[in-house]
Amino acid sequence: MVGLILATHGTMAAAALDVASMFLGEQEKVSCISFLAGDSLETLMDRFQTAIAELGTVDGVLILTDLKGGSPCNVATLYQKTTSNVQALYGFNVPMLLELLDAREQTSALDKLVQAALDAGAREMGSIVID
Repeated sequence: MVGLILATHGTMAAAALDVASMFLGEQEKVSCISFLAGDSLETLMDRFQTAIAELGTVDGVLILTDLKGGSPCNVATLYQKTTSNVQALYGFNVPMLLELLDAREQTSALDKLVQAALDAGAREMGSIVID
């Protein structure tokens, strides 16, 4: 199974996982990282190391972050550059997370999970039109 790390500013990561758990039940091999006001980059990097260790044995790691260019995304990018079988995405939302949690039960191919996440993220965003 591919491990997931949700890394966001504030407590968005844990809140998104709570919402996903309402639909899909408790999840294994998922870690949440919160980057809080006043935290240092060193603290954030320590949290990433802890999160990866907590995943245990996995078939790869997919890191979902909130904002491109934000500290969680930058650290995730560093892990992608320096660690094999790690992929980072930015701009994650709850539909994307739901799709990933479901899809990783069927595949451990990181590239397929990345595409499923990107497809769900784009597909599940829009404007409500009232006639």
